[in-house]
Amino acid sequence: MLSNLTKQQKIIYAIVAVVVVTAISVGTVFLIRSINNDTSQKKVIPTAETADSLKTQAIEANKTNATDKAKALFQEAKQQYQELGDTNNVIDTEAQLYLIEHQYSPSP
Repeated sequence: MLSNLTKQQKIIYAIVAVVVVTAISVGTVFLIRSINNDTSQKKVIPTAETADSLKTQAIEANKTNATDKAKALFQEAKQQYQELGDTNNVIDTEAQLYLIEHQYSPSP
């Protein structure tokens, strides 16, 4: 089929192909950017209730020896307390994190 086309028609097809590929690429880039912007705008605004909930979940996780989960929850709660300016709870979560990282295990 391509052998029957003139040189000018081949050039036109090549240009159309490049334009289509470029349009698809640009569209994909804009789509990805819009998706990233949507997810970054959904930032959770910390409140005392959300921070307290995280801290409560961390305490429960720590009771069940899920220390990695507890540590992550305490860190998230601490960050929210810092954003709220709640110094007492920042200190408490730091203490809880210290206890997780330095667990006492008695010698046999």
